[in-house]
Amino acid sequence: MKKIILSFLFFIILGTVNSIPIPQKDNPQPKTTIVLINPGVFYLESIVYMTKHGIIKGDDIQYLAVFYSKSEVKYSEARDYVANNDIKCVKFREVYGDLNRDNIYKKNTCTDEFYDIFKNSDAIIFLGGWDIPPVYYGQKTELTVGIKTPNRHLFELSFIFHLLGGSQNPDFKNFLREKPDYSVLGICLGMQTMNVATGGDMYQDIPSDIYGLKYVEDVIALGTDQMHRNYHKHLYPEKEIDNHNFHRIKFIDKNLIEKLKIPDGFFPTVASSHHQAVHNLGMNMVVSATSMDGKVIETLTHKQYKNVIGVQFHPEFYTEHDPDSIKRKFSPEDKEILTEHEVLLKHKSYGFVLDFWSYFIESIKK
Repeated sequence: MKKIILSFLFFIILGTVNSIPIPQKDNPQPKTTIVLINPGVFYLESIVYMTKHGIIKGDDIQYLAVFYSKSEVKYSEARDYVANNDIKCVKFREVYGDLNRDNIYKKNTCTDEFYDIFKNSDAIIFLGGWDIPPVYYGQKTELTVGIKTPNRHLFELSFIFHLLGGSQNPDFKNFLREKPDYSVLGICLGMQTMNVATGGDMYQDIPSDIYGLKYVEDVIALGTDQMHRNYHKHLYPEKEIDNHNFHRIKFIDKNLIEKLKIPDGFFPTVASSHHQAVHNLGMNMVVSATSMDGKVIETLTHKQYKNVIGVQFHPEFYTEHDPDSIKRKFSPEDKEILTEHEVLLKHKSYGFVLDFWSYFIESIKK
């Protein structure tokens, strides 16, 4: 009888112990990982500023700065900037490989790393920079082309080709087939790279190739909306004139107009700093915005992948967002000295820039 009672008590105690809730460790929420390709210090500064000030919204966002080991954009400088400023949201990865003009549009020594980065991230941004060597898209090189970062271009052309595919190798199984909602953003050079990587090409110099002009004075005479960088600096190099030109653009994609909340009849003013432009379109690329005269492509989207977008303008410069950035003139005749932020406010276009970043982040979250 005693044994039966003891056994009974044992099972009661065991049941009581099993019913006591065991404290669980907090499960960390998965981070939203945005890849930045070859970001120099200025671009890192801009992205971090926008994140810190809630322009890029999300407490769970982390950035992976990916550098090609042969890139002319220095990994060490970016790493030192992040370390010296104790920036926690940026991590680094260096990719090694042997890329050349003959292997960038096919499987190569970087393919596996491209795929691993893609599979372990939610979005990717390709940033601004120097001109793509025309030999990479099969053209002779005009004298106006500024070739300074050829290895960077090999890496970024190949990466975008792996993501989106291209007419150079239409049977290649591009990555977004697996994850079609993945977000890809190309800014300025990034959009140009997107077009070339998918099989398109470029106007190598807007003034000479589109407008038939070869003198700075004649470009300025066209007016602000036809100037895609600040040519006043060429005529007045001794004056402190801003590097960027601000001009209006025209959206023609109704779906994008709705997503970016652009009012009827409104033409956003944007910051611009380039002399090249998309010419023949790459595979599946679609024109979504142009310059006011329709001659320069300002935005590209993709026929198949709804979260792929390229913009020729710059929505990311921290100087557009920082009210305390440097005040400058934009032409020698200007009566006002303004920050770039104040220029956007003056033209009622800062809200458009904010809406653009909201649209990009929403595309990732969805």
